[in-house]
Amino acid sequence: MRAIWLIVLTTSMAADSALSQVSAAPFYAAADVVFDGRLEKIAPSPAGLTARFSVTRLIKGESATSKGVQVQIPSESRCHALEENHRYLVYGRRIGDRLWVDPCEGSKLYSQAESDLQYIHTINPKFSEQCNRTKLKQLARISPIVATAKVVGTEDSMGSEFPFFRPWCGLVFTTEYAYYDTLDVIKGQIPDSKIAVEHAICWDTITTDGYSARLSSGLFREGNVLLLFLKRGSHRTDQPQAPFKSGYEDVDENCGAVIADTDAAQDAVASLRSAK
Repeated sequence: MRAIWLIVLTTSMAADSALSQVSAAPFYAAADVVFDGRLEKIAPSPAGLTARFSVTRLIKGESATSKGVQVQIPSESRCHALEENHRYLVYGRRIGDRLWVDPCEGSKLYSQAESDLQYIHTINPKFSEQCNRTKLKQLARISPIVATAKVVGTEDSMGSEFPFFRPWCGLVFTTEYAYYDTLDVIKGQIPDSKIAVEHAICWDTITTDGYSARLSSGLFREGNVLLLFLKRGSHRTDQPQAPFKSGYEDVDENCGAVIADTDAAQDAVASLRSAK
């Protein structure tokens, strides 16, 4: 895959979530076109680089045909990478007869656009984040175990022996352990105070670290309290670090672990408590 590698500003933001921490409001207001789509091809052009997207959903403006949309990208930028075959939330501006997309103007991996989509939902309720109230309530109903837990670390952050190359899940089911202190078991049973949960490492999912085949260093930061939707089981034969007990895996590769104090997460917990 060809990529545009750009320098990430890290003065006040973590590298994996720098743009996702910035309010989407100015990006949305300044954009002539906003869409959700997959980047199919990047190629050199006289004006810099040309990128072609297949459009999944047009959110604002007019840009797409049934075959997608072609945009111009600066040959140099200072924000982050765009790579072929990834899904993005794209903010574009019309300059002359061309649609320009600068990664510094809000465009980001769709998997890292939850806060943008929450904002867009306030303008157009037809669009919402992936881990929205409806999704989390559904997971709460179908999950054998629902609990809150504090992140202690992950295999990578705690220096576990992990493969030099970890593949994305596909031909094999790839997971990474996250380690937790159990806080509150809302549904089902977790007899252990310290648990290791297998989270899937799948392409363009919210729980992974963007372009890297590992758990999100922002979501799974030490001290974060997450709402977990779990089932019993294990795809792995190796054991997690002691004293953490294995035998748990998330039920959804996108929303199996979410920040516990969001409105959507609290609504899911309330729906379970009211059903008791």
